[in-house]
Amino acid sequence: MVITMIRYIIKNRKYRYFLAIPAILFLLFLILHLCFPLPKEKLHLPPSTVVLDRNGKWLRVFTSEDDMWRITETNLENVSPQFQTAMLTYEDKWFYHHRGINPVSLFGAFYDNIKTGKVVRGGSTITMQLARLMEPKERTIPNKIIEMFRAVQLELTYKKSEILTYYFNMLPYGGNIVGSAAASRLYFNKPQSALSLGEAALLAAIPNSPERIRPDRYPKRALQAKKKVLQRMKDAGKITGNQMEEALNEYIPTKRYTLPFKAPHISRLLAKKHASNLAENNKNSWIHTTIDLRFQDIAERILRERLRPLQAQGVSTGAVIVMDTKTHEILAMVGSNDFFDVENSGQVNGTLALRSPGSTLKPFIYALAIDRGIITPGTLLYDVPVDYVGYSPVNFDGKYTGYVTAREALANSLNVPAVNLYAKTGKNQLYTFLRRAGVSSLSNENKYGLSLVLGGCGVSLLELTNLYAGLANMGMFTPYKILQKEAHDIQKSNKVELVHQVSTHTKNNSLLKPETCWIVTEMLTTLKRPDYPEVFELTGTMPKVAWKTGTSYGHRDAWSIGFSPDFTIGVWVGNFNGAGSPIISGSDTAAPILFSLFTTLSGEKTSQWFSKPEKLEERQICSLSGRLPTQNCPTQTTDTYIPSISPVEKCHIHKKIQVDISTGERLCSSCRNGREYKDETIVVWPSEVATWLNASGYAVSILPEHNADCTRLLTGTPPIILSPTRESVYHIRAGIPTEYQKIRLSASVSGDTQDLYWFLNGELITKGEAVEPAFLTPVVGNHQLTCIDGEGRSTSLPLTIVE
Repeated sequence: MVITMIRYIIKNRKYRYFLAIPAILFLLFLILHLCFPLPKEKLHLPPSTVVLDRNGKWLRVFTSEDDMWRITETNLENVSPQFQTAMLTYEDKWFYHHRGINPVSLFGAFYDNIKTGKVVRGGSTITMQLARLMEPKERTIPNKIIEMFRAVQLELTYKKSEILTYYFNMLPYGGNIVGSAAASRLYFNKPQSALSLGEAALLAAIPNSPERIRPDRYPKRALQAKKKVLQRMKDAGKITGNQMEEALNEYIPTKRYTLPFKAPHISRLLAKKHASNLAENNKNSWIHTTIDLRFQDIAERILRERLRPLQAQGVSTGAVIVMDTKTHEILAMVGSNDFFDVENSGQVNGTLALRSPGSTLKPFIYALAIDRGIITPGTLLYDVPVDYVGYSPVNFDGKYTGYVTAREALANSLNVPAVNLYAKTGKNQLYTFLRRAGVSSLSNENKYGLSLVLGGCGVSLLELTNLYAGLANMGMFTPYKILQKEAHDIQKSNKVELVHQVSTHTKNNSLLKPETCWIVTEMLTTLKRPDYPEVFELTGTMPKVAWKTGTSYGHRDAWSIGFSPDFTIGVWVGNFNGAGSPIISGSDTAAPILFSLFTTLSGEKTSQWFSKPEKLEERQICSLSGRLPTQNCPTQTTDTYIPSISPVEKCHIHKKIQVDISTGERLCSSCRNGREYKDETIVVWPSEVATWLNASGYAVSILPEHNADCTRLLTGTPPIILSPTRESVYHIRAGIPTEYQKIRLSASVSGDTQDLYWFLNGELITKGEAVEPAFLTPVVGNHQLTCIDGEGRSTSLPLTIVE
C-alpha cells in the first residue's frame, strides 16, 4: 500500500508535496508500530478476585496481587448507562467519532492553556487517557506524543466498547481503589449497573483528581466536582434542570463501605486455587460458585447457636456441608463456627480436614453385603466375641447382644456385626468401593484391615457427605461440584479439586444397585431421631431423613450425615487440636445440629420420598433366623429382598426332633423303629453363637441325649476353635515359668452338645464343657491341635510355639 502511494506521488508531481506528508507519517507510524508494539498485557493488571454465590450475590472480594481493589468488568453491559453518559459528556463527547486523537480538542486545549498562562485542560481523548493509565508518565509534550501514538494503536486494535471497558476498569478513585466497579461498591455499596445519576456524576468526576476530591475525605470538594459534571451534562442536553437538582441533593458518601465477608473458608480456598489463572486474564476475576448465600447464613447461624452451650464442656468448633442431593452441588460450606477464633484455629477448614469417621462408613458395608446377595434387612447376624488373628472388635458400649437382624445392627451401630460382614464380603472390598466412590484420602490398601469399617482411616466431611449423596442417588457416585456450569470463563471444567480427586472416579459411576440403595436408605430411617417429640402426632411436619452418626475413638470426633431427596447434609463436631471430650458423640452433639438444619432448610415444603424400585419384592422369612421359613418355624415376618440376588437359604435354627416318650432320649431314623415317640420343635443355635449364649445366661434349648443304644454317627456343625487363633505363632518369653504362659483353649459348639475334648498331636490333654475354661502349657515345636465335641465332630488347626 505504501509503495503504491509512493508511485502515485512520483507520477503526479503536482500532488507530490500535498500527499508526501501523510504518506511519510503513515510510514513512520508503521515503523514505530512494528518497533514498539502495543503492550496489551498492561491492560490486564492483576484483578481483585470476586467470589459470588449461585444467585450472583457477593460472598467475598480479595485485593489484587498489588493490594488494590481492582474489580474488573468484561463488557459494558454491566456498566450503568448513566455513568457512561456522564463520563463521555465530561471527558470525551466525540469518543465514538474520532480514531484516538481529537485535533480540535487538542488545539482548543493548547489555546486555552496559552491564553490563561497555565494548564486548565489537557485535550486528551478517553483513548489517550487509557494510554496514559496503561503507561503512566509525567505530563510533558514528548510523553503526550507517545500517548497519541498509543491511542492510535489502541483504536486500531480494539473496538470502541472494549476501549471504554478497559478505561472504566483502570480509572483511579483514590487510595487503593481502581476502576469504577470497585468505586461503586466501596463508595455506594452497590454494583455500578445500579448507579443513580448523582452517583454516576460523582464517579465521573473523581478520576480527574482522585486524592484531592475523594468523597470519604473531602465531601465538599466532591460535591463541587459532581456539580461540574452535572452542569456539563445539562448544557449538553443530556439531563434536565430538575434532574440536575435532584442529583445534587443526593447523599455524598463520607466513608467507605465494608465489602461482604461471607463463606470465608470456601471463598479463600477458591481464590488461592485460581490465583495464577486470575492474574493472567481479567476475565477470570469472577468466581461463580454453587453456594447459596441464604443456606450458608442459616448453616453458620445454626452451627454457632448449637455449639455455644457445648463450648464450656470442651467442644470448641464444628463444620457443616449442605449439598444438593441430585446435582452434588455444594450449597453451603461452613469450615468452622468462628473464622476469627484464633485460639481454636477458626481459619482451618473443617470440611476438608481428615478425621476418623467412626461408624459413618458402616452403611456401605451393609450395602455391599446386600448388593452381593449376602444379607437382607431381616438376616440374622451374630453379635458375640470374635477374634480375627489378634483383632477382636467390641461394640461401643463394650457389650454384646448375641444375635440381631441386619436392620437392627445398622440402626444401633453395632461394631461386631459390621466387622463380620466386612470379613464375609472379601478382603479390601470396602476399600476398593470407597476409592471408586471418590474417597481420595485412602492410601495403600494394605494399610487398612477390618477396622476400616469402624473408622480406622481419615476422611474429610466433604467427601463423606458426597459419599452419602451417591447413596441417595441410588448408587450413582459422582464428584461434588462447587462452580456453576455456566461459569465457563472460570475454567473449562465444572470440577474443582478442593481435595485430590480419585482417578477412578468417573462422571457416571454406578457402584451399587438402585434396589440396594433404597433398602439401605430405609434401614437408615429406623433409628429414633433426637429432634422427635415424645408425642408422635407432633412429628408430621418434620422432614423424613435417612441418617447415620459416628463417634471416633477417644470421643474426638462426632459425625452426623443425613439425606433426603432435596439435601444431603454432613455435620462434624470436635476440636481441631484433636482433644477429646466425654460429651462428644455423634448422636448427642452432631445429630441435633443435623436435624435443626434439615428442619430449617426444608421449611414447610413436603418433598416426595425416594421411589421404591420396581424390582424389589417382599417375602416371608422366619422371625428368628431371618431365612426362608420351613414348616418348623413358629412365626414369620415380612422382609424386602432383591429377586435372583438375595440369599435363599432356609431356616437352620428351628429343628424338629423325635423324643422317646418313656426315656426322653432323642431318636433318629435308625433307632426309633418299635419305640413310642413324639415330635418336638426346638431351637438349635449354630456353634458360632451357641456357647456364648449359654455362658451368658440366655435360655438356650438343650438337645436331649441321643439314644445310647444307637450306633449311628450324627451329622452337624463341628466345633469352632476361638483360641488359639489360626495361623498365629506363640512365643515363650524367657525368664518366666511356662505355667504362667499358658494358652487358653476355647471353642464354640452347636446346641446339641456342650462336651469338648482337646488333643495335642493325638494325645488327650483336657476335657470338659465348652463354657469351662481350659489351658495348654506351651511346648516348643510345631503341633496339631484338635477339638472334638460330645457327638464326635472335630476341628483341627496347626499350632506353632517358639522360644
